[in-house]
Amino acid sequence: MAMGLIYTTYKKHFRRSYMSGFVGSADCSNMFIAGNVVEYDYLYPTYHIYVVLKPAFVVPSSNTYTLDWIIDPAASQIYANGSPISAAIGVGFYPMTTEATWRIQLSSTFAALESVKADLVPLANYWRTLP
Repeated sequence: MAMGLIYTTYKKHFRRSYMSGFVGSADCSNMFIAGNVVEYDYLYPTYHIYVVLKPAFVVPSSNTYTLDWIIDPAASQIYANGSPISAAIGVGFYPMTTEATWRIQLSSTFAALESVKADLVPLANYWRTLP
């Protein structure tokens, strides 16, 4: 079953080098990036979310992408008590208050929880500003 996406911010163009990674939301935990997959739990241990990213986005670059392009919803999955379910998560841009960067918020229909985050590999020697 494919995972649905609910965009809570505009799907505007952004530079990959401006994004420092992903941030979770209230009741999210155990967020990490492995290859081109972001995994995290919501209301642990009930829900496990498996978000597949396009490989081109994971590689450090100054390329420009849109929010609806970077996630592959057909390959992504949500599990409830170990069984796949048909559901959707919110996705949006989030300006961090604890660091001078932007992140992509997952489960963004809830309030952000800045302590739950997963970092992307930054582009070396690239000056990032807040756009």
